[in-house]
Amino acid sequence: MQRTGRFVKAALLGLLLVMGVFILGACGGGGGGSESSGSSAGSDETVNFGTVDWPEAIAKTNVASTVVEALGYQTDISEVSVPLVFQGLETGDLDVFVEAWFPTMQTNMDEIDQESVTSAATNLPEATFSVAVNREACDAGVTSHEDLDQFTDRFEAGGTPTIYGIEPGNDGNQVVIDMIENDTYGLGDWEIVESSTNGMLSEVESRLDEGQWVAFTGWEPHWMNNKFDMCLLEDPEEAWGGKSHVETLLNAEFSDGNPELDKFFGQMIVNKDIQANLIDQIDNSGKEPEQVALDWLNENTEITDQWLDGVKAADGTDGAEALRSYLEEKSA
Repeated sequence: MQRTGRFVKAALLGLLLVMGVFILGACGGGGGGSESSGSSAGSDETVNFGTVDWPEAIAKTNVASTVVEALGYQTDISEVSVPLVFQGLETGDLDVFVEAWFPTMQTNMDEIDQESVTSAATNLPEATFSVAVNREACDAGVTSHEDLDQFTDRFEAGGTPTIYGIEPGNDGNQVVIDMIENDTYGLGDWEIVESSTNGMLSEVESRLDEGQWVAFTGWEPHWMNNKFDMCLLEDPEEAWGGKSHVETLLNAEFSDGNPELDKFFGQMIVNKDIQANLIDQIDNSGKEPEQVALDWLNENTEITDQWLDGVKAADGTDGAEALRSYLEEKSA
């Protein structure tokens, strides 16, 4: 199947090596695999997916790339930082990104030539990205970002009020960094600790086990909302830009040159329950991301039939039939 963490085009590979951020190996939630061989009557074209180290991105990327492979194309997944995903889409070194959170990623979009990238669909219409706190803090009056600075002593780590974030370069971290730099909500004397999603959630769990309050970057859908009794804070100044949604972005030339794939990506829509289930499977099932994708696709043919309605595989056959045949072959 697809291989993770490799750029096939020299320009972006060189950029990554120079910047020291090239990531080789498995996607954050699981392992990789071998390069896709595609179908015998398929296309020689490789569809290059960009992803980031979030379970929802890993899950949806593997689901999408498995469908594309079933349609007869080679696939490749590269896991990098958010800014490099946007740069890759701009240059054409990447073709697809299925986890573009807006409005927080608008700053990344603003830094590239926007004519080089097109939005195929809003694949998740409703989402939330914000600072979150534990329920005890919420019940004590911390329901908005503007309440945080009234309780600095309860959120201290090493003597400094702290918000725990995920990987460096993440757009949510940047929102928090900007709030601190601009003293938005009086957070000028706070700090952010960047790590990873798993690292952040481990810190949340540790502080809660010790009876401490905790502030962290949280989002919905995600299983954290079920595991932890938590609140996502109101944002009256809209530091996060307002209500979130998730889009599928394509390199514009790729979109124009691949009308069947463009149609599939335009129809690949999920809801909050689907995304939450995929995230849970990536983080908690013990399965590799590719197996999570195969299992989900086998169990949700009524959804994939909608995604592939009117879509043709690379050999001209019906897309939904091509996916069913591919899944049967993989299950044999």
